[in-house]
Amino acid sequence: MSAASGSPTPLDIAQAETRASFANRALVYLHLYQTLAEELGPEQAIELMRRAIYDRGVEIGEKYREAAEEGDMEEIGALFCDGSPCGGELFEPGVEELGTSRIVLRMTACPLVEAWREHGVPEYEIDVLCGIAAAVDEGTFEGAGLDIEILERLGQPDGERCLLDIRLR
Repeated sequence: MSAASGSPTPLDIAQAETRASFANRALVYLHLYQTLAEELGPEQAIELMRRAIYDRGVEIGEKYREAAEEGDMEEIGALFCDGSPCGGELFEPGVEELGTSRIVLRMTACPLVEAWREHGVPEYEIDVLCGIAAAVDEGTFEGAGLDIEILERLGQPDGERCLLDIRLR
């Protein structure tokens, strides 16, 4: 908020709208999962949602391709952190570890997990939804020609952060 006027600045408004958009995305995922699980069973619902979300990640991964091909792990970290919505306010991204062929990226917040919790979604279902949503990260980095292992997710029981272990192939 503007200190002088006490009213929201355009940046404040944009950040609030972006947060609301992510919360909406979280609830769309919830309702899609519940509908598909009711019709097809949970396993099929998870598979279909992960496949579609992964495919979107592959499209996003194009922005990492050049850095991946050059083996520039530092640039991959910069792209990840600098490209995070709202200047990092939503996901609080960072680099946990950096090596010549590996980088571990972290996020210490997630508006999707926050929205599911605020909506009263049980923790076991948040874990399922978080695993579905994580397919975007898998698609992003695999689509760029990198290997990824998700070491921890915020939506897991006792999860405190997301840790993405990204490696050159």
